[in-house]
Amino acid sequence: MDVFPYRIVTEWSQEDEVFVARVPALGAQGHGPSPEKAAREARRAADGMLEVLREDGEPVPAPDTSADYSGRVLLRLPRWLHGALARKAQEDGVSLNQELVSLLATLVGKETSRG
Repeated sequence: MDVFPYRIVTEWSQEDEVFVARVPALGAQGHGPSPEKAAREARRAADGMLEVLREDGEPVPAPDTSADYSGRVLLRLPRWLHGALARKAQEDGVSLNQELVSLLATLVGKETSRG
């Protein structure tokens, strides 16, 4: 999948018991059982909105992300935390990387909803 130039904000909806992802610049949203699936649905909705805007000759909102982020982060953890996270990932049947991304996305979504 190509680089998507818009922010996708994902958060847990206690009311709906599902993850909700929004693309603030476009007003698009999606939902799913995981942050990744919700973000994928929001991306599909946003792509559809962009296509319609272009077809209708309407202005497309300016990108609101920076391509300067590589997506790589070096993180040092205490051994006990590394072990606990690795065990959680194993229990969830995902890689440690996927577990960390999911946990961080959930946390950032919660923090974003407070602001």
